Amino acid sequence: MKRSTSPVTHSGTQQRWQEIHRRHAVLRRVIDTGRIDEGDPELHAAFPDRDDLVRALVQHWTTLIGGCVDFALEVGEENDSVETLREAHRAAMRREPALYPLILHTTRGPLGAALVEREYLRLACAVGIATPGTSGAAASHEVAQILDGVPTPVAAPRPSRLRSAFEWIAGPATGQHPVQELLH
Repeated sequence: MKRSTSPVTHSGTQQRWQEIHRRHAVLRRVIDTGRIDEGDPELHAAFPDRDDLVRALVQHWTTLIGGCVDFALEVGEENDSVETLREAHRAAMRREPALYPLILHTTRGPLGAALVEREYLRLACAVGIATPGTSGAAASHEVAQILDGVPTPVAAPRPSRLRSAFEWIAGPATGQHPVQELLH
């Protein structure tokens, strides 16, 4: 069987998936390092516009904190909306310790401030801080104060994939259920 000597061309879908994976890898590197390296050519190739990077970082944080809030509301034992938000923020900070400080640093412009204010308002509604009649600005300000008052926790080392697979099969080695570990 003869192999073609012509270069391989990818379909539009394949190219788009490659672009998504490349952007994700660059975003992951930015989050893991906790800083934006302005001299990184891969960063500029993946995010030619600074606003695209800000949107991607805020979207990542929105997904993380939103999931932690939903999780805390579902399995948490707290009925206090402020404490629920604090616990969710602690869980998000344990998962991605450099992300929230990076968000605060990169969202100083008008776009970033608007995106973060909308997310704060969404969080206020989710935990019950914002009630009918509460202004969006007041609710966002209250959430910002609550989140800023939560100390940055020391990040726990992430388990290896082998360890994660073993725990998935055999169950966790600790006596506490892994769901409860996320909340404390």
